[in-house]
Amino acid sequence: MRTQVTHVLVQRTTPDSRTAAVASLLHAPNSEHRIVDPKGYGLTRKELQVRAKEVSAGDGASEAVCQVIEAIMAAIDASTTAATTSSATT
Repeated sequence: MRTQVTHVLVQRTTPDSRTAAVASLLHAPNSEHRIVDPKGYGLTRKELQVRAKEVSAGDGASEAVCQVIEAIMAAIDASTTAATTSSATT
């Protein structure tokens, strides 16, 4: 899968639906660089993000993916705040 994502993001090949979905998942939290090292391919992180955004725009699930990730991040923030508040009062 890493190889397929690299081909799509670096070599600009056309992604299949599964690879496009993975690229969307990586792009939502701007984590493309964690899978594909842009420096190894003569790219900047910004260039890699732009390509991932292009792939995500073509993926019909990208908006839903973003909403799910935002909901997860909000839940993590809420639980962290609750745990911190709870331990501070005990």
